[in-house]
Amino acid sequence: MFAVKSISPIWIVLACLVGCGQHTTSNTNGTYQEKNSLQYFGFALVDCGWDDPNDNTTKTNYVDEISGFTNVAQMCVYSPDAFIGNRIYDFSRVGVKAVLNIEEILFERSEDASSPSGERLKLQPNAKTLWLDFVAQNSNYLIPDYIAALYVVDEPVWNGLKHEELVQAVNIVKDSLPNLTTFIIEAHPVVDQMQVPEKLDWIGFDRYNTKNPAEDVAWLDDLETVRAARTRDDQKIVVVASTQWFPHYQIEAGIKPEDIENMLFSYYDIASSDPDVIALAGYIWPGGVDHPAQLGARNLPENVKKSFRVIGEQILGE
Repeated sequence: MFAVKSISPIWIVLACLVGCGQHTTSNTNGTYQEKNSLQYFGFALVDCGWDDPNDNTTKTNYVDEISGFTNVAQMCVYSPDAFIGNRIYDFSRVGVKAVLNIEEILFERSEDASSPSGERLKLQPNAKTLWLDFVAQNSNYLIPDYIAALYVVDEPVWNGLKHEELVQAVNIVKDSLPNLTTFIIEAHPVVDQMQVPEKLDWIGFDRYNTKNPAEDVAWLDDLETVRAARTRDDQKIVVVASTQWFPHYQIEAGIKPEDIENMLFSYYDIASSDPDVIALAGYIWPGGVDHPAQLGARNLPENVKKSFRVIGEQILGE
């Protein structure tokens, strides 16, 4: 889900906050929902080196655009030599924690027709050394004050990653930084094949082009499949909301850009009422990542942008 083609897999996509009292908000139908364990709200690809082609400016860090109504955002690193201190400061000064996408430090990706996605992920032979090099350089910033979660790998089954290599990667990360949350998202066609490492903390899935997920049987079935795959009772779920639009959405499902508002409230109804859900993550913030005609959240109509703020402020407890 949270992948950015070679800008790279990511994640995803994420959402969060700290403080969760019992707040209510009204959706577009005027009904009210209570907030339970939902703590985080944010978006994918906020700081991943991607310049949105839908505008006339050169920009790859969008945290200023989501400040005030989010508390997490995806940040990507592509090398064990990367220094994140300045980027973390940009996030922290507006109250946003990073969901740090670390896949490219740990894994290598190659074309493979036998993998469901057509690409195969493999753990780097020296993954532990590479990871510890990154940790040594950034130890002051790899703390819960700045990092909401470490996004270990994007869609592992979909990308043909062996389960034992996933377990090994999660163990490398968790053993070195036990106080940080580990996180993955899986693609919906293979959620029934998910095997969840015991040291993984958050899991999610992506199924897009769903007009009303709260009433969509396939989407809800996927949610229950992910829930059942957990290996610890305290493992939490991230609900991935489709905050993008493609022309084929309107052709295939009658979804216009302005309809994303109702979709978002439907995702929020699920996330805010499920005690296992900790985060609502929007895929994606900038557009043009997966297709030139793709609109990201920042490209959507004003009614949709207003709904982001309404929901975000409820989750943040404002």
